[in-house]
Amino acid sequence: MNCQNKFTDPICKTIAKSSRKTFAGIALLLMFCFANQALAQPEVALEFEKSLGKFGFYERENFEPNSIPPTGFNVPSGVDWLTGTRFVVADKNNNKLQTCDDQGECAWVGNDSSFGRNSPGTFDLPHGVEVNNAGKIAVADEDNHAIQLCTELGSCTYKGDSSSNTNNPSSQLGRWAFPNDVAFDSDGNIHGLDTGNNRVQILRSSDLFLLDVYMSSGSAAGQLNGAKGIAIDKDDRIIIADTGNNRIQICNTEPSCSMFGSSGSAVGQFNAPSGVDVDALGRIWVADSGNNRIQVCDYSGNCVAFGEAGTGDFQFDDPRDVAIHVSGRVAVVDSGNHRIQLFNTESSFAINAGMNDAWYNEDTDGQGFFITVFPDLGVVSLAWFTYDTALPPANAIANLGDAGHRWLTALGPISGAQSVMNIDIASGGIFDTKTDISHRSDGTITLTFSDCNAGTVEYNIPSINQQGTVEITRVVGDNIELCRTLQ
Repeated sequence: MNCQNKFTDPICKTIAKSSRKTFAGIALLLMFCFANQALAQPEVALEFEKSLGKFGFYERENFEPNSIPPTGFNVPSGVDWLTGTRFVVADKNNNKLQTCDDQGECAWVGNDSSFGRNSPGTFDLPHGVEVNNAGKIAVADEDNHAIQLCTELGSCTYKGDSSSNTNNPSSQLGRWAFPNDVAFDSDGNIHGLDTGNNRVQILRSSDLFLLDVYMSSGSAAGQLNGAKGIAIDKDDRIIIADTGNNRIQICNTEPSCSMFGSSGSAVGQFNAPSGVDVDALGRIWVADSGNNRIQVCDYSGNCVAFGEAGTGDFQFDDPRDVAIHVSGRVAVVDSGNHRIQLFNTESSFAINAGMNDAWYNEDTDGQGFFITVFPDLGVVSLAWFTYDTALPPANAIANLGDAGHRWLTALGPISGAQSVMNIDIASGGIFDTKTDISHRSDGTITLTFSDCNAGTVEYNIPSINQQGTVEITRVVGDNIELCRTLQ
């Protein structure tokens, strides 16, 4: 017996040596080693938030493409977060993508195969999705035997067979056979899980040019059997849900791999694992489809399991994918129940005083945000310097600055990496003059940070019917080291 821990192995060996002839000694050894093994399991706090969706389908006959809102999901198979409150779903049997907010408001993305095949923005059983840092969505377009890279508006580039409407699977390099998932590495390249060919192909995201290929068919390390899920961690380690082999592989592109898991229903065993993701705390999340549960594991294969078969909260029917946002929100594709379940877990990042700075988006230079964190009060304030939504009249007069200058301010509580802030509109003021000021609330800003130098501002301002998301970074980097120290 091996406790497999550098701190406790000597103790286990001592107990074994002195007690090997006594039943009591053996029992003590077993109790100590199993207790030590239990302590090795990852600590995960998972809290149910809500379920979104129901069974629904896209009615093609009497509508133009994208002309009707979604009514639900039809065997969804993939999910990833666009922001801390919005996500994209591969709505497989509706042959489309959906982008949704956490209130369940969704929009169609793309066309389905009834409007043609082998063309950008047209999907046939899309299976897996992944969002990169620029908000682009990579899609494993299973029955088009293709990989697509799309915007939220459905503008896509396409890599696959475009020679015929039959679009047969192929083992040629640069061609595909039922791709099931995609992942981005740190260079922005797309790793496409070519499921039918039991391999992974690497594409350059700028033009989907084939760069490399790795893995092969089989059951040895570095070989695959119908793998359905792929993720890449911050160190560019590649994690694959090797579905037919009922295991998880952790690889590089050589490929050199380690692996854990076997067929079964015990914790740490798998039954057709499908989707996989890695959170910023270094934990591997697995949609253990055949066991109707989610398992969270460390890189040594120590796991904890959540869920069971059913239709209630924390119950699943063929869960096929899982995605974790840096803020700690978890989205699970509950495929057989035609819904998405949302959970909360530990955030890997927390807003701290090192975020105090000027922030902006380089595409809107001349506008920006001043962010101030009050750790003892547990709140963060934001001031957004921006402009009118339309240019003021040419003859507009301003006594100071541009007639279109505007300030928005907001305040909200800190919750890990995120703050949901109420927008405050002040009126009645005159420059450097004591006047009666009135205040009113007008919508919300959701501020979310992914690290010490990047975040998003999601705004919803009902009075002017404006909603959107701004990616932000620091104007200067002086406080980045302070932020990292405070983490």
